[in-house]
Amino acid sequence: MFIITSCKFNLVSITDNPTKNDIIEDNNPASSSDEIDNTPTNEKTNNTEENNDTIEENKRNSLGTWWWSKSLDIDDYLGFAKENLVTEIYFCDYHITEASKALLEKASKENIKVYLLLGEKEWLNDRTNLDSLITNYITYQETASYKFSGIHLDVEPHQFSDFKDNRKDYLYKLINLVKTNKEKYSDIEFSYDIPFWLDDEIEYQNETKACYKHIIDFADRVFIMSYRDKADKILNVSIDEINYAKEHKKIVFLSAETYSTEGDNVSFMEEGKLYMINELNQLRKLIPNDFGIAVHNIKSWKELKD
Repeated sequence: MFIITSCKFNLVSITDNPTKNDIIEDNNPASSSDEIDNTPTNEKTNNTEENNDTIEENKRNSLGTWWWSKSLDIDDYLGFAKENLVTEIYFCDYHITEASKALLEKASKENIKVYLLLGEKEWLNDRTNLDSLITNYITYQETASYKFSGIHLDVEPHQFSDFKDNRKDYLYKLINLVKTNKEKYSDIEFSYDIPFWLDDEIEYQNETKACYKHIIDFADRVFIMSYRDKADKILNVSIDEINYAKEHKKIVFLSAETYSTEGDNVSFMEEGKLYMINELNQLRKLIPNDFGIAVHNIKSWKELKD
């Protein structure tokens, strides 16, 4: 059996493949956002409110964060998550070690869900190891006192060096991986990270439509890597996925990045915590009540300047 010894910290390239307009010249979300907005107009347009210390508590919306390193101090970072009203954590621990067990027990006492975070691009070509890890997950869940809420997969086809030359082939494989998981492990809730630019028309099972639509069809939840540093821009690059998911009664999370080397507009690294919190509080007002927000990742989030 092929064994993975550590979780990888994956940085998606946002700038290589965008196909949506991510510049809003009038600083106003695309008009189609009116279809998904349940907030009164006067509340939406009030952008002068003071920054809060944490993202606003809103029982309608979930707040998640990626936790890539199991070597982080659990009490310290779980405390940070609690202070910031995080409702779910995606924890990377391929072999479900004592770190997972400790986090699951402590998080349960704070009513924070924990999902097992896994991610390797190679699974698009050979899913043998992925199936082995899922089997281990099932075995653990059967007897565990504190259980994971599901599996969160970060499988990024654009990390292959030949992605540009074989783009449609890799996207087809990604759709197939999502579909196979749904059929093979129907009792497990699967979430998937995808970039915001998966607009390619892909034929799958005699149906041709945008890649992101196939994935939303087969996934339980989809996390859009909508990495921008303004609420309206995060919304704008994700608007197609939001509207499709809402139409088909699926759950989408919009995601914020806290570390990037790809330019100032990609992450909140330059602006800091308070600025990000204010923007995400604004974003809450622009998305459907049952959709969520996620922050990548807990370590760099905690290290942001105030």
